[in-house]
Amino acid sequence: MSNVQFGSKAEYMKEGYIVGAGAQGRVVLESWRAQYPDAQLLFVDKNPELKGQSILGAPVIGGLDELLVLDLSDSQVVLAIGHNPRRLEMAAWLDEHDIPVGCVVHPSATLMPSASVGAGSVVFAGARINTGAYIGNHVIVNTGAIVEHDCVLEDGCSVASGVCMGGRVTIGRGAFISAGVTLAPRVCIGAGAVIGAGAVVVADVPSHVLAYGVPAKVIRSVDAGLDWSRLL
Repeated sequence: MSNVQFGSKAEYMKEGYIVGAGAQGRVVLESWRAQYPDAQLLFVDKNPELKGQSILGAPVIGGLDELLVLDLSDSQVVLAIGHNPRRLEMAAWLDEHDIPVGCVVHPSATLMPSASVGAGSVVFAGARINTGAYIGNHVIVNTGAIVEHDCVLEDGCSVASGVCMGGRVTIGRGAFISAGVTLAPRVCIGAGAVIGAGAVVVADVPSHVLAYGVPAKVIRSVDAGLDWSRLL
């Protein structure tokens, strides 16, 4: 876990590789450019039709296997995959192959000095990470989200645009908090849970369930058949 402060450029980065050239990847690209304007940024994507193309000025070099033959000594890799379970699977692959993982923090985001942001995580424009907050590895904190003091965001979870959480909230591993959700102080969202857009969560939510409404109520279990396209 590395402590990242607002505007931090503690590490030199010659090249950055973004895994995933879709919508999430384009947001990561422009956020990372703002953080490291002198670095060369490139896409990695499994779609063979994209290889050799350029997206917003960043070339697509091919699939994940390309990373295994590169000299990554001055480089970092970030997963731009919105699907939480898939992102965690790919994170394990990066770890297995000792591939260096970066951290994207848009310069307009505010991180208090005592907040921690883990490897592979991304914090987009206008987000606020307050005192003592702990952001795990490969977490997405989207545009304008508010993570209050002493909150814990476990590995692989996602917080969508406009989410507002009170202090001491815990979001479990791989959980997904949709756009505009309000989380009352001290609530716990279980691992793999999904909170629907605009919900107001005032009580703990179990793992692997879908909950939404005002106040939020558990609707059903979440399984492998969840349609992530409706969340992303």
